[in-house]
Amino acid sequence: MTTTGIRALALAAAAVVLGVAARAGAAPLHHDVELTLEPASGRLEAVDHITLPPGLQVLRLDPALEVGEVRVGDRPLPAARRGEALRLTVPDDPGVVTIRYAGRLPGFAAGTGLALDGEGAFLPGQAGWLPGLTAAKQEPPTWRLSVRVPAPYLAVATGRLVEEARDPAGYRAVFEETRSVEEPSLFAGPWTLEERTAGDLRLRLYRHAEQAGLADGYLDLTQQAIAGFSHRIGPYPFAGFSIVSVPPPVGLGFPGLTAIGRAVLPLPFIRGQSLSHEVLHNWWGNGVRVGEGGNWAEGLTTYMADYAGARARAADAARQMRLDWLRDYAALPAERDRPLTEFRSKVHDAAQIVGYGKAAMLFHMLEDEIGADAFDAGIRGFWTEHAFKDAGWPDLRHAFETASGRDLGGVFSQWVERRGAPALTLADVRTDAGRIVLTLRQDADPPYALTVPVRVETAAGVETHGVRLDAREAAISLPVSAAPVAVSVDPEFDLFRRLAPGEAPAILRDVTLRTGAERVIAADGDAAQAAGMLAARMMDAAPPAGGGRADAPLVLVGTDAAVGRELERRRLPPVPAELAGRGSARVWVSRTSDGRAVLVVSAADAAALQALLRPLPHYGRQSWLVFDGAKAVDRGVWPAGDSPLRRTVGR
Repeated sequence: MTTTGIRALALAAAAVVLGVAARAGAAPLHHDVELTLEPASGRLEAVDHITLPPGLQVLRLDPALEVGEVRVGDRPLPAARRGEALRLTVPDDPGVVTIRYAGRLPGFAAGTGLALDGEGAFLPGQAGWLPGLTAAKQEPPTWRLSVRVPAPYLAVATGRLVEEARDPAGYRAVFEETRSVEEPSLFAGPWTLEERTAGDLRLRLYRHAEQAGLADGYLDLTQQAIAGFSHRIGPYPFAGFSIVSVPPPVGLGFPGLTAIGRAVLPLPFIRGQSLSHEVLHNWWGNGVRVGEGGNWAEGLTTYMADYAGARARAADAARQMRLDWLRDYAALPAERDRPLTEFRSKVHDAAQIVGYGKAAMLFHMLEDEIGADAFDAGIRGFWTEHAFKDAGWPDLRHAFETASGRDLGGVFSQWVERRGAPALTLADVRTDAGRIVLTLRQDADPPYALTVPVRVETAAGVETHGVRLDAREAAISLPVSAAPVAVSVDPEFDLFRRLAPGEAPAILRDVTLRTGAERVIAADGDAAQAAGMLAARMMDAAPPAGGGRADAPLVLVGTDAAVGRELERRRLPPVPAELAGRGSARVWVSRTSDGRAVLVVSAADAAALQALLRPLPHYGRQSWLVFDGAKAVDRGVWPAGDSPLRRTVGR
């Protein structure tokens, strides 16, 4: 995704619609590719021996790649090229169609889905470097890929490494995939290769020169993650796992491989959280493919990797992650909310909040509902039934129903197919002869069927209950063993719900997710240009075509003195005392007395503003930050207020 959302970038380059119709139910295609890469010149040369079904076929090939020859056996096969489409009619007894093509691809600076230059190669599957064909219910192809690169480059691809050889002139390797998984993805770079074996698995780190000393940590964690997930789910589905350093600042997951940005690979959070996320995607997303009806894989991977890691560290860390997901959702405008059936990939923060956070919370609630043993049995059954097949939310439901012996239709219907979440109100609390009686309300119509955690603090200790709330309002009577002192509803944030006032301090996403935010630039000259770019970069949605509403959030970006004058003119509070005078830039969000959210970025000069362009958009969960250049040296969330879902008895 990950740090929250690292794989959200993953496979965006691979989410390309390819071509047209092979016959429904036809056998998977097969590629046998001979590929030569010349990074210094950006040139690719390829011969693809591809099996195709008879009839008219349209293949997608990047327009930068020119087709030199198409033939069947020793017979030329007429083909028409228009843009990225290559049209040809395959005879009834086709044998193998050979397509010879070559061309120069854009470099990394172009920011496209393909890159080939002196830094190496970045060729994700389905991005157009290999002729691609698809149709309804068309299985991904099998393939064999032979690649050559000159010294000092190495190449690595998805699939099983069959052979490799190095000599002074360069490097050659052969990779293959005999199952229907996905199109090959290929990378090259001037790397140092470090390797270990773990049983039959080959674990590798392809690193750049400045990344010495990382291998042991990365390979240890990879080995541990594969062992842990194999025990919980089923055997690891690939021949090994490679960690590949690439120039773009991304984290991408592929079968048996993760490509991580060169600049972020050394960062501790990548090893601590993101690596296990990418390893787990070999089961969810690569091993079991996402079918129709919404992407379940990101939420399940987030729950079983990111959240499981937090839970293993400490109960407080797990609680904090659940609260983070709910705070994110509290910041999501209602018009940008979607049901899980509509989530495909992280194209923006709003999609991530639903597809990662809400989906992960669903699995947390489901495990609480059916128990850990049934949950794990459902996971194992889902893997056994659907490995290397497409699967969707109904298949997950069936697996958990089989494991638990329960009808879970209502659970999946309300959390997967329905947009939104309930808000809870603790309307009344009273005592009655050794019992405590509370009135709970939810605002959803129709009501959700909820098991609501309730914690009762008594003179003798804490008692916990799970109470059913299936209606808009319910009076619930609970026995207590001693005099009650206080009662709290969902104090550990175990339900997916809209947070109550006081539970959700202002965070940057309260502003950045809103389409109608007012943008104010308080700077001159180069600083004004940098401030404008930063204001646009921070926002997760485009500004409205017309004027914004009077209560719309405010984004104020500029240099220190000009920002101070603008705050004074608008009668807004100055820089908070905790941030004043610190670092090269300060960022904070607050709410005015009438509830308007205000996000302020105050920097020393144009260079300080420019330095925030890359890092700042990744800190949407924070209330305030202090930067020295591009590094966040301090950050935090404002303290929460008193929750209306906690009540002292007798008040």
